[in-house]
Parts: sequence; C-alpha cells; structure tokens
Amino acid sequence: MKLGDKVMTPRFCTVKITAMFEDEQEARKCGYTEPTYYRGEDYIILGKSLDMYHMRFCAIPVQ
Repeated sequence: MKLGDKVMTPRFCTVKITAMFEDEQEARKCGYTEPTYYRGEDYIILGKSLDMYHMRFCAIPVQ
C-alpha cells in the first residue's frame, strides 16, 4: 500500500490513504483514532476527523 491508494472499508466505503505510519501508537498520537473495520491482513486503516464532513485516513502495517 502507498500514499494515494484507494481502499474499500466497511465503515466508510472507499477511502484514500493520505498518511502512512510505522505503528498504531504513532498514528493515534497524530489523531488517527476512528476505526474503519478494514479486513486486510497486511494493514490497519484508521481515520482522523477534520470536521463534521471531512476525514483523512492512514495505513499502518500489521506487525
């Protein structure tokens, strides 16, 4: 997975990856706390709420 990839998630449908992190703790410190329930085996996808109508999404490799 790389920046700009689009991924289908159960919670938010198709999302665009705008950030990559090495571990989940680092992503959560940067505000990516919303679960997407992505079912991939290699990555965790988390969302960050910008306002009531906008979000950004990041990918974290599964350790």
